[in-house]
Amino acid sequence: MSDVRYGIPPPAFRLPAATRLGPVRLLVSDLGRSIAFYEEVLGLRATRDGPAAATLQAADGRALVALESRPGVTPAPPGLSLGLYHFAILLPARQDLGRFLGHLSAAGIRPGMADHLVSEALYLSDPDGLGIEVYADRPRDAWRVQGRELAMATDPLDARSVLAAAGDAVDSGRARGVLDRLIAVSNEAAA
Repeated sequence: MSDVRYGIPPPAFRLPAATRLGPVRLLVSDLGRSIAFYEEVLGLRATRDGPAAATLQAADGRALVALESRPGVTPAPPGLSLGLYHFAILLPARQDLGRFLGHLSAAGIRPGMADHLVSEALYLSDPDGLGIEVYADRPRDAWRVQGRELAMATDPLDARSVLAAAGDAVDSGRARGVLDRLIAVSNEAAA
């Protein structure tokens, strides 16, 4: 029997570095509307997989989101959180998050925001009310550990500081290129 308790597990418990998730699969009520959102807001590139399906890719060609429209699918009512709570897109650096925040601001989109101490995050919903998190991790040497526990929180985000991190790289136009340096996608279930 192992003496491992809650908290930071020993290295042997980590997933292999080569582990990757496939695309997040979402049912949507209006495929054309959803494709437009994911292209314009997130800068993903759509490939139609038939009349009721599409795959959305990052600039490097990785499939990140698979959309499917079926009869009877309706947008999620506000406040309903059955199944998938949100999926997350990890950016490699705070500068990239600042670029994305600048893009959202220019588009008139007001995301939710949070500072989780280990990461800084923006939250938005697609046209069907499905949640999306776009975030950047802080450098691991800046993470605080208390005993075997990683210090995390949901604090207000210093949006001005995040925007300033982008410098002159803020993209005020379409999202094309904003997520070019995207490095990972994960899906998270509601707690």
